[in-house]
Amino acid sequence: MLLTALVIAVSYVVVMATWQSANDRLVQFTDLIPPRIADVMIAGWAFFIGSSIGSFLNVVAWRMPRGMSINGRSHCPRCDNGLQWYDNLPVFGWLALGGRCRFCRLPISPRYPIVEATVGLCVMWMVVRGVYSDASHLPFWPKRYGYSTSLWMPYLSNDSLAMITYHVTGIACLWALALVRADGSRLPRQLMYWCLAVVAVPMLVVPYFAVMPWTVRESDLWSPNGQYLNAAMRVLTGGAMAVMLARMMVKYLCPTADPKLNPLGESTERLIDLIVLLAVAAILVGWQAVIPVAVVAILIGAAVPAMFIHGADPLARFALGLPIATTLQIAYWGWLHRWEYWPSVNTHAGITLAWAAAILLLPRLLVTAPRSRAIELDRDQAESD
Repeated sequence: MLLTALVIAVSYVVVMATWQSANDRLVQFTDLIPPRIADVMIAGWAFFIGSSIGSFLNVVAWRMPRGMSINGRSHCPRCDNGLQWYDNLPVFGWLALGGRCRFCRLPISPRYPIVEATVGLCVMWMVVRGVYSDASHLPFWPKRYGYSTSLWMPYLSNDSLAMITYHVTGIACLWALALVRADGSRLPRQLMYWCLAVVAVPMLVVPYFAVMPWTVRESDLWSPNGQYLNAAMRVLTGGAMAVMLARMMVKYLCPTADPKLNPLGESTERLIDLIVLLAVAAILVGWQAVIPVAVVAILIGAAVPAMFIHGADPLARFALGLPIATTLQIAYWGWLHRWEYWPSVNTHAGITLAWAAAILLLPRLLVTAPRSRAIELDRDQAESD
């Protein structure tokens, strides 16, 4: 695997340098080798950080619902032997062991390297997009730098570094929540409170994390700096939109939820989990953008293989699609903001309503079992509690 990664990195450097030097008469092949090596190093480092976060989130998803501490060394879930540090290397450690424990030789689920690689790719893509544009890929962000020649190099200011860190942390929170739901477990209250605080409190303290105004119409010259009221309204409207979208999807994701008559039922708890997932995404990208993000998450979730989901749980499918869809929204936020068919500030109301209508219809794609059977399972779970 290491050899494969090295071959891919060398191939990128050589192919890109060759292609760019052939199309730019002002630079030579040798001039392009250093910046392309810098590309590989930045992407590789971001992937390593992201996959390490994914490795930690695997531990969180396994231990927190069981009331276990997330501190301490990782160990084999079968023989309980502690793993060596080199066995814990994201993705590569599992591959080096051949997918089996070093001590008991029993198989270790391929979910671990897949989650590590997926989270690593999400983080890598957001970091690369931000580092090479000084975060000007975001709407309403001052365009201070952007590559226009083949000699592009990374540039990063303090505020854009803080913005990238905030977004990476928010995506990590979404993945933590999604992985717990993928296991069929209820979201631990401590994890829910922590994730909501991580995305909401920094925005209230540093308003430019809001990026986007909460209003329907706004001038193109608007800036989030110093807009404390806007940040507070972004958090409130994000939470309100999360509740609204969850109620629109309840028919398929938690059909027997009844907060009034059965507030402690299993399906009602599923509804609360759905609201929290949507609230974290809505605070990150705003109430406008979370509507199409939810639609994209449904489409991604419908394609998730059943092996990664506890039973035929449509909520788990949606939860796994949400951090990927939110990553795409953040990475291409500026372009999507300018696209007239994507809900954002100054978007025609008919466009936003059309995307909202899709949320009423598309969640049925997440239900792999007949709906009547899904309702029976939901009721059985509620009765067993």
